[in-house]
Amino acid sequence: MMLLTIKFAPSSLAAVLKAIEAVVPSSQIEVYEPAPIPKAPTDDGLDELAKKVVVAIRPKPTQPMRREALQKLARGHDTFFDQGGVPDAALRNAMGAISKALRSVFEHDQAIRRLAIPRKTFMADKSYQGTVYDVTPLGARVFELLKAEGSI
Repeated sequence: MMLLTIKFAPSSLAAVLKAIEAVVPSSQIEVYEPAPIPKAPTDDGLDELAKKVVVAIRPKPTQPMRREALQKLARGHDTFFDQGGVPDAALRNAMGAISKALRSVFEHDQAIRRLAIPRKTFMADKSYQGTVYDVTPLGARVFELLKAEGSI
Protein backbone atom coordinates (compact mmCIF):
# COMPACT_ATOMS: atom_id res chain seq x y z
CA MET A 1 0.00 0.00 0.00
CA MET A 2 1.29 3.45 -0.87
CA LEU A 3 0.90 6.57 1.27
CA LEU A 4 0.25 9.84 -0.50
CA THR A 5 0.54 13.18 1.23
CA ILE A 6 -1.06 16.17 -0.48
CA LYS A 7 -0.88 19.81 0.57
CA PHE A 8 -3.80 21.96 -0.54
CA ALA A 9 -5.95 24.85 0.61
CA PRO A 10 -8.62 23.80 3.14
CA SER A 11 -11.27 25.28 0.86
CA SER A 12 -10.32 22.71 -1.79
CA LEU A 13 -10.92 19.64 0.40
CA ALA A 14 -14.27 18.70 -1.13
CA ALA A 15 -12.90 18.95 -4.69
CA VAL A 16 -9.81 16.87 -3.83
CA LEU A 17 -11.89 14.12 -2.18
CA LYS A 18 -14.27 14.03 -5.15
CA ALA A 19 -11.35 13.78 -7.59
CA ILE A 20 -9.73 10.80 -5.86
CA GLU A 21 -12.88 8.88 -4.87
CA ALA A 22 -12.78 6.80 -8.06
CA VAL A 23 -9.32 5.38 -7.34
CA VAL A 24 -9.08 5.42 -3.54
CA PRO A 25 -11.67 3.77 -1.27
CA SER A 26 -13.05 6.18 1.31
CA SER A 27 -11.94 3.80 4.08
CA GLN A 28 -8.31 4.57 3.16
CA ILE A 29 -8.69 8.36 3.28
CA GLU A 30 -7.78 10.13 6.49
CA VAL A 31 -7.98 13.90 6.88
CA TYR A 32 -5.86 15.61 9.52
CA GLU A 33 -6.00 19.15 10.76
CA PRO A 34 -2.76 21.10 10.30
CA ALA A 35 -0.74 21.81 13.42
CA PRO A 36 -1.37 25.34 14.68
CA ILE A 37 1.48 27.75 14.07
CA PRO A 38 2.41 29.87 17.08
CA LYS A 39 1.40 33.50 16.89
CA ALA A 40 4.22 35.68 15.67
CA PRO A 41 5.14 38.98 17.28
CA THR A 42 4.33 42.16 15.38
CA ASP A 43 6.46 42.79 12.30
CA ASP A 44 8.73 45.19 14.21
CA GLY A 45 9.13 42.74 17.07
CA LEU A 46 9.51 39.86 14.61
CA ASP A 47 12.45 41.50 12.86
CA GLU A 48 14.26 42.28 16.13
CA LEU A 49 13.64 38.77 17.45
CA ALA A 50 14.80 37.26 14.14
CA LYS A 51 18.08 39.20 14.38
CA LYS A 52 18.68 37.83 17.90
CA VAL A 53 17.97 34.31 16.69
CA VAL A 54 20.35 34.71 13.74
CA VAL A 55 23.15 35.72 16.11
CA ALA A 56 22.44 32.69 18.30
CA ILE A 57 22.32 30.06 15.53
CA ARG A 58 24.57 31.42 12.79
CA PRO A 59 26.75 28.48 11.71
CA LYS A 60 30.51 28.88 12.03
CA PRO A 61 32.81 27.59 9.27
CA THR A 62 33.61 24.64 11.57
CA GLN A 63 29.91 23.69 11.80
CA PRO A 64 28.95 22.25 8.39
CA MET A 65 26.20 20.03 9.85
CA ARG A 66 24.56 23.03 11.52
CA ARG A 67 24.60 24.82 8.17
CA GLU A 68 23.10 21.77 6.46
CA ALA A 69 20.44 21.39 9.15
CA LEU A 70 19.47 25.06 8.82
CA GLN A 71 19.25 24.70 5.03
CA LYS A 72 16.98 21.68 5.43
CA LEU A 73 14.80 23.43 8.02
CA ALA A 74 14.50 26.49 5.77
CA ARG A 75 12.87 24.46 3.03
CA GLY A 76 10.58 22.43 5.31
CA HIS A 77 12.58 19.21 5.63
CA ASP A 78 10.72 15.91 5.33
CA THR A 79 12.75 13.09 6.89
CA PHE A 80 10.96 10.39 4.89
CA PHE A 81 11.18 11.85 1.40
CA ASP A 82 14.47 13.74 1.83
CA GLN A 83 16.34 10.95 3.62
CA GLY A 84 14.63 7.98 2.00
CA GLY A 85 13.38 6.76 5.37
CA VAL A 86 16.94 6.29 6.65
CA PRO A 87 17.71 7.90 10.04
CA ASP A 88 20.45 10.54 10.04
CA ALA A 89 22.10 10.76 13.46
CA ALA A 90 24.36 13.66 12.42
CA LEU A 91 21.34 15.71 11.31
CA ARG A 92 19.50 14.87 14.55
CA ASN A 93 22.52 16.03 16.56
CA ALA A 94 22.77 19.24 14.53
CA MET A 95 19.06 19.95 15.17
CA GLY A 96 19.71 19.42 18.88
CA ALA A 97 22.65 21.82 18.77
CA ILE A 98 20.49 24.47 17.06
CA SER A 99 17.78 23.99 19.68
CA LYS A 100 20.35 24.30 22.46
CA ALA A 101 21.77 27.49 20.92
CA LEU A 102 18.25 28.93 20.76
CA ARG A 103 17.98 28.70 24.55
CA SER A 104 19.96 31.94 24.76
CA VAL A 105 16.96 33.63 23.09
CA PHE A 106 14.08 31.43 24.25
CA GLU A 107 14.40 30.05 27.76
CA HIS A 108 12.79 26.65 27.26
CA ASP A 109 13.51 23.23 25.80
CA GLN A 110 12.58 22.48 22.21
CA ALA A 111 13.11 26.11 21.22
CA ILE A 112 13.58 24.92 17.65
CA ARG A 113 9.78 24.79 17.47
CA ARG A 114 9.85 28.58 17.28
CA LEU A 115 11.51 28.24 13.84
CA ALA A 116 9.85 25.10 12.50
CA ILE A 117 7.18 22.87 13.97
CA PRO A 118 7.89 19.16 13.62
CA ARG A 119 4.88 17.15 12.46
CA LYS A 120 5.03 13.36 12.58
CA THR A 121 3.63 11.55 9.56
CA PHE A 122 2.36 7.97 9.44
CA MET A 123 1.88 5.25 6.85
CA ALA A 124 -1.55 3.91 5.99
CA ASP A 125 -1.00 1.06 8.48
CA LYS A 126 -0.40 3.66 11.24
CA SER A 127 3.35 2.97 11.42
CA TYR A 128 5.65 5.96 11.77
CA GLN A 129 6.78 7.37 8.43
CA GLY A 130 8.86 10.42 9.29
CA THR A 131 8.80 14.04 10.39
CA VAL A 132 7.97 17.11 8.32
CA TYR A 133 9.11 20.53 9.56
CA ASP A 134 6.61 23.34 8.96
CA VAL A 135 8.40 26.70 8.99
CA THR A 136 6.87 29.38 11.24
CA PRO A 137 6.73 33.09 10.32
CA LEU A 138 9.67 33.74 12.66
CA GLY A 139 11.59 30.86 11.08
CA ALA A 140 10.90 32.21 7.60
CA ARG A 141 12.32 35.61 8.59
CA VAL A 142 15.37 34.04 10.28
CA PHE A 143 16.10 31.90 7.23
CA GLU A 144 15.69 34.98 4.99
CA LEU A 145 18.31 36.82 7.04
CA LEU A 146 20.68 33.83 7.07
CA LYS A 147 20.36 33.43 3.29
CA ALA A 148 20.88 37.16 2.71
CA GLU A 149 24.17 37.09 4.62
CA GLY A 150 25.27 33.87 2.91
CA SER A 151 25.31 31.74 6.06
CA ILE A 152 23.02 29.11 4.54
